[in-house]
Amino acid sequence: MGFTVPPAKKANTALTTPNTANNDGFLMDLPSQIILEILTRLPVGTIINCKSVCKQWHALITHPYFSSLHFSRARRGLVVRHSEIFKKFFQIIDLDDGHNAAGDHLPHSTMLQFNVANISAFSDADVVVDGSADGLLFLRDINYKHETLYVCNPVTRQYATLPPPRRTVRYPSVVTHGFGATAAGEYKVVRVFHERILDPDTRACLAVPFSECQVYTVGTGAWRTVVAATPFAYDSCCVGLFLRGNIHWLIKDLSGLELISCFDLERETFTPFPPPFPARRILGSLGVLRGCLCLCDNSSHSDIEIWVMKEYGVEKSWSKEIVIKKIDKLTGPSFHVVRVLRAFGDGQLLLMWGDFFMFYYCTKTKVVRGVDVHQPVGPNSIEAMDYAPTFLSLQKFVKENVNVF
Repeated sequence: MGFTVPPAKKANTALTTPNTANNDGFLMDLPSQIILEILTRLPVGTIINCKSVCKQWHALITHPYFSSLHFSRARRGLVVRHSEIFKKFFQIIDLDDGHNAAGDHLPHSTMLQFNVANISAFSDADVVVDGSADGLLFLRDINYKHETLYVCNPVTRQYATLPPPRRTVRYPSVVTHGFGATAAGEYKVVRVFHERILDPDTRACLAVPFSECQVYTVGTGAWRTVVAATPFAYDSCCVGLFLRGNIHWLIKDLSGLELISCFDLERETFTPFPPPFPARRILGSLGVLRGCLCLCDNSSHSDIEIWVMKEYGVEKSWSKEIVIKKIDKLTGPSFHVVRVLRAFGDGQLLLMWGDFFMFYYCTKTKVVRGVDVHQPVGPNSIEAMDYAPTFLSLQKFVKENVNVF
């Protein structure tokens, strides 16, 4: 792909900076491609600051080619949501595969903090991240009085409010979402809606008399009902996992056994997908471990099991790869799922217990250590999700009303 640098004031193909006594001629002789190579390798926060250096740099960084090249080189990190008594905010954490976890902390020097409170007109809005794909976030206001859906780029501070989908969710009906991108670069939100009949005593799901799946392709301005969703018990707190062009949910049949629901974003159909143990009740979550689909099970009183599907879509390739002995304060019956967030090249795993305890596990030493995320003491929670930054502008989606927060 070629790229043409916007013309500078001087007859020179190189980018220029404002003329001062200290930087007169600085970078004047560097080819524009060299500047591009340098900028795309800088930390996100530094690139944002570089947009203000001069008009040429601003034009370069906001060009679609820059966002494409930068994303191809961007390191994957985390988007972390902090919920405190008086405020909620998000942070993007840049994680290098060579990150040394010996210090029991996350690299705060590369954090980018943002607050999405202003995207909603409601003072009691409670916005969470319900999906991440190719640098964009799918956000949802979980206050059912005014549930609203958004697509957001936290790097460019742009967001678009999606039109309301059909069928408002009211208990005991339930809805779950997924967010992903196709190979052609289409971003899609998937919404699975179920009406339920519950047992009046146990509140267990007895039947699903109606279900449907709706898809919103970002930039089209309209939802589509694409296929009737299989009447399984989806969890409204379960976030769809995007991997290999599909969205995956860990669900239950009406007898309570765990299954995996898989939605093909390209064909917009549900496809059968095998769990590692179809006849077993678990307390689990889906994740990605070294590029493979994994399932983390916390149903044991003493261990956390991580199963890995070594060959995608092949039932016989499921293998129990890691068993983590629980630390004393976490042993016994649990009601919290454990999520795999990241595997590092040095054998460290980063995991999240429920919404309050982030920890490292070393596959070599078998040691579990808590992570310092500067979380204040008191009623609070943290959530984390895989994320890779992008400078893609939401303005490319012509039918979306894009705003800045």
